Amino acid sequence: MIPFNKKHFLLPLMLCFALCQEHSLRFDGNGDYVLIQDHFDLDLTQNYTLEAWIFPESFDWLCGIISKYHTPASHGYVLRLTSQSPYTGISFDEAETNTGILYSGQWFHIAAVKETGQRRLYVNGTEYSLSGNPLNTSANTDPLRIGSDYGDRYFHGKIDEIRLWNIPRTETDIISTMETTLTGNEDGLVAYYSFNQGTGDTLHDNSGNSHTGIIRGNPTWADGYNLSGLSGDLNFDDVLNIYDTVILAAIMLGMEDGTDIQINTADTNQDGIIDIADLVLLIQWILDIDGHARIPVQKAKYFIQDRSVVLQTDGEIAGLQIELSHPVEIMDQKLPLSWAWKQSGEKIIAYSLDGSSLQPGTLFLLDENVKIDHFTVADWSSNSKKIHAAVIPEEFNLSSFPNPFNPVNHIAFKLESSSFIDISLFNTKGQKINTILHETKNSGPHQMQWRPSSLSSGTYFLQISDGANKQTKKVILLK
Repeated sequence: MIPFNKKHFLLPLMLCFALCQEHSLRFDGNGDYVLIQDHFDLDLTQNYTLEAWIFPESFDWLCGIISKYHTPASHGYVLRLTSQSPYTGISFDEAETNTGILYSGQWFHIAAVKETGQRRLYVNGTEYSLSGNPLNTSANTDPLRIGSDYGDRYFHGKIDEIRLWNIPRTETDIISTMETTLTGNEDGLVAYYSFNQGTGDTLHDNSGNSHTGIIRGNPTWADGYNLSGLSGDLNFDDVLNIYDTVILAAIMLGMEDGTDIQINTADTNQDGIIDIADLVLLIQWILDIDGHARIPVQKAKYFIQDRSVVLQTDGEIAGLQIELSHPVEIMDQKLPLSWAWKQSGEKIIAYSLDGSSLQPGTLFLLDENVKIDHFTVADWSSNSKKIHAAVIPEEFNLSSFPNPFNPVNHIAFKLESSSFIDISLFNTKGQKINTILHETKNSGPHQMQWRPSSLSSGTYFLQISDGANKQTKKVILLK
């Protein structure tokens, strides 16, 4: 579980963006770009910062984001994708990050800084190392381009919030404003494109310096990076889908830190804790599941028997969150194919992908040297419960009398603890005939009457099970 303190600035941001639509431009990777005429303001050479929000949809060689480098001899600044396949890194003035930093279908904030000849590159506020020899940037007469690099290297995806500065911004500066809009009169800001006009064939410069962009090709206006943090929309594309669940799962497992806005939107039930209940609720929204129509979990527990972790419940479980005593990879899990299983170190989460519920039974095999420190289940009714290992009863003391019988049989059994119990009837071939009892029973002795009116005379077998243990009793019906 990930607790956090809600930021005081989120409420005014949400109120603002509830009234103001965020926009961006979507570039199709084939001739789309924005052209801004050359101006001495834009000849950044010594100290400068380039910033952009990008939403890649595919990746290709050196596709341009911000570029004043359009002829082989111009040596202007350039921010683009890397030259190394699969092109999922960032190149800044020809110094490059590793690949594997960017993914399709997710918003990323990119900030590139030159300070006294040194280059720094930040993605979502985190610095990434650069390798290679950077350009000796110089003033030129090339226009500035957004969404395009030299030649036919066009970006495919959405671009938003382009900011050009004639100062080297610090990491603190970048993080403090990356998720807010600017006033336009900040010190060092030479051009600022918020993209929020949402229409037309020109791109306004919100810095007041009148560096208007002309839209070329056929890029389309689209939803932009949404600072309001639509609940559950962790990649800020204004759509709830599988990409959001992947990011939320990565945050829960500690594989991603998440930005402040992502942390807030990840808390879908707004209880101040990011856990399996938030992930299940997000899946409910995506699949349009009515939680009121599902059976809530009132009681649940688990057994460990012969290394098998066996779950018992009286409701419909939609997700699990487990923490082991130390990291051991679980290789033999028994979940349905329609469920996701994700593990990072000692943390495990499992959840339904299609709205199916987990049935009682064996979940996985546990290494004998590992213990379960925490085990939480979540249902489709916005409930989550921390559950505990139960004592495994050695005997149910199952009895049946009279035996033989006709027409009524009395079934008696005893439970060491409250358990979800199944009593079923089988024929001599081992085939299940019907279910006699299927519900949770409290600890202690129990007795019930059974009237098998539709059965013919013969030998049958009663079987009682709590998911971890079974006991069978032969009964004879005489008519």
